[in-house]
Amino acid sequence: MDSEDRRMLYRRPHGGRVVEVVEDRHFRTLAFDSHLTQSRMSLEDPILLVLRYTRRMMAGLLFLEALAEDRPFRVLMIGLGGGSMVKFLLHHFPGCRMDVVENDPLLPPLARQFFHVPTDPRLTLFVEDGALFMERLSRDRFDRRYDLILLDAFDQVGMARGVYADPVFAQAHERLTAHGVLVINLIRSDGALFHQGTEAIRRRFPQAAWSLTVPGFNNEILFAGPGVLPWERRRELESRALELEARLGINHPGYLQEMARIDAPKSWKRWLGFGSSRR
Repeated sequence: MDSEDRRMLYRRPHGGRVVEVVEDRHFRTLAFDSHLTQSRMSLEDPILLVLRYTRRMMAGLLFLEALAEDRPFRVLMIGLGGGSMVKFLLHHFPGCRMDVVENDPLLPPLARQFFHVPTDPRLTLFVEDGALFMERLSRDRFDRRYDLILLDAFDQVGMARGVYADPVFAQAHERLTAHGVLVINLIRSDGALFHQGTEAIRRRFPQAAWSLTVPGFNNEILFAGPGVLPWERRRELESRALELEARLGINHPGYLQEMARIDAPKSWKRWLGFGSSRR
């Protein structure tokens, strides 16, 4: 980003970091300490998912039986950031209902003011620690199940340690519908926490845990569900991937080819007959 094109829209010290909203000719970016990008929005198309990892998290839609059956579905998202995925899902899926949990009280007003997160009756925002929110759902016996749970919770040092922990994954398992999908954004460079999260998913979802890397970045996206994700219905998945690509403009066919079981040997994808794609 050339300094001549760069315009500071918002800057504030907050919680031991500096929160910034910066704009150039093409994008508006939410960042911590001038270099940790939290969210990015295209000024030309505010609904577009700009960051590569957010597009790959949407690969979870491949396994969403509610979507395949063309019925309303409920989403829980822990971690708002600038709200890119929230806007995307509400825009493209009128039957979507979302509960979004954000620990930092500064971010929801910024997401609304600068990143076009709508005031929408389908969207409920909770300003609360994600791990405590999940614990409260379990403790209060709140009878709500989710078809899709997205974990993308980061603070100034990386993955939010309380969220990327076994109790949260256990509660997510409990809160998913029978054919629900859990999608988790992990960072490989945080070795201990990455390993902890991956092992917890293996334990909680032994029959259904798949991964998708993000080329050029340290992100790895995990997909899991209480039932077996329907790989045996490969033709159905391939057809759904094409439909989603046409509808959303995201490379779901390529993502389907790249996915692998997190505990599988390298030959696993060849056994399934999948190739590779970096589109």
